[in-house]
Amino acid sequence: MTHLFSVVRRNDQLQTSFCKVIFSLLLSCIGVLAFSQSNHSLILYNKNEMLLENARVVDVITGTVLEQQAIYISNGKIKAIATRKKIKVPKGISTLDLQGKTVLPGLVMLHEHMNYNNGAGVWLFQPASFPKLYLAAGVTTLRTAGAENPMYDLNLKRRIDKGLAIGPRMFVTGPMFNDPSGGFLGDFVITTYEEARKATAFWAEQGCTSFKVYSDISRNALMGVIDEAHARGLIVTGHLGKMSCSEATELGIDNIEHGFASCVSDLNLAWDSIWHIDNQQKKVTDLINRLVARNVVLTVTPFSDSDFGNVSLFDYLSTDERKRIEGYVKERPPFIPKEQNEVQLRPLEKTFVTKGGHIVLGADAADFGILPGFQDHNAMVSMVKGGWKPMDVIRMATIDGARFLKAEGELGSIEVGKSADLIIVSGKPDQTMEDIRNVDIVFEKGVGYDSKALRERAKGLVGRH
Repeated sequence: MTHLFSVVRRNDQLQTSFCKVIFSLLLSCIGVLAFSQSNHSLILYNKNEMLLENARVVDVITGTVLEQQAIYISNGKIKAIATRKKIKVPKGISTLDLQGKTVLPGLVMLHEHMNYNNGAGVWLFQPASFPKLYLAAGVTTLRTAGAENPMYDLNLKRRIDKGLAIGPRMFVTGPMFNDPSGGFLGDFVITTYEEARKATAFWAEQGCTSFKVYSDISRNALMGVIDEAHARGLIVTGHLGKMSCSEATELGIDNIEHGFASCVSDLNLAWDSIWHIDNQQKKVTDLINRLVARNVVLTVTPFSDSDFGNVSLFDYLSTDERKRIEGYVKERPPFIPKEQNEVQLRPLEKTFVTKGGHIVLGADAADFGILPGFQDHNAMVSMVKGGWKPMDVIRMATIDGARFLKAEGELGSIEVGKSADLIIVSGKPDQTMEDIRNVDIVFEKGVGYDSKALRERAKGLVGRH
């Protein structure tokens, strides 16, 4: 009898396990189906082969614009670019007439976040709203610039790579490495050389490809991050403060976030004061020469006063976040960047590039009601207002970013064999940078997304998720 009960119990257990497996598979199928149905309205074109006709094509390699061009897309890649008569395509292929439109490479932006500050020194992950806002603006590739929990970013990246979520191609930076004196609750605290190496190794093994040190980092900790990252062929970047850019450069840092705004120690500037920078001063020229000599790249994140308090964007904010930002607009906090300081950095950047330095762009949209995608466009416009030519800025935001990521063989320009990451814009951003805001369609890996629909789906979410 005992044996019989044992057999029955085992059979019950097998049936239960079988049912659990089936139920789990059904839930997975339902989830995939629900994702497909919920995002169908965001996709305008999803064909293995497609022809874009009669377009103005921005060639960032030569710095020219090609008129009346056709782009043949096949299996997510660019197969041909030429006038229509020179391209042979299969009969019945889907076509899109782009007369009067400009086609640019997908933007490659390098100081982006998937989290948002809730006003309490904590950054909240925004997986629903931020990826859509980036993609709607034509940001098809981005590098995150540190996170309180990079596993959120890494797992979001994996979902996007597998087609289970919509968003840009992601290169993930590790946590914000900092000293205990740092001001954010989510800082990853490292104080010694060995702690730094172990932490860097851990996050490299999880999939992070760059590492960010924050404003209070110690010399020993930075040395540990640099040594471990470089041993793995990975990049170290920094939002500097207490440590000077000169010292970080001598230790071997690869990239400095916010450009010369991170070099306040070198330039004797106070964040909450009005700056008076003389770009002919020896301390300025010495700093520029040092950065150029050590091949340090600057990630510039321009800010203008018009970027803050844009009421037309408040509909994208959650109810609570909207109230907080409306309060900021009424009484502007001292920690919000100042345009009159920012504009003084543009001449330094131009001198840096003239002497052989390299600049890439980012938005740093993660607080103050400043939104991803929109701020990427604002950054490009601000660079032009600061004296750069539109084509130079477009190049910074595309092929220069791809080269920094060592992905120029796949991204950053409209060339045969590269990924079909394209922005369809009404207007001519190569002449009038403000036209970059007029995005109609964004192709990522050959799939065409509706920019307006992506943004509509993100309304009311920023600050929540």
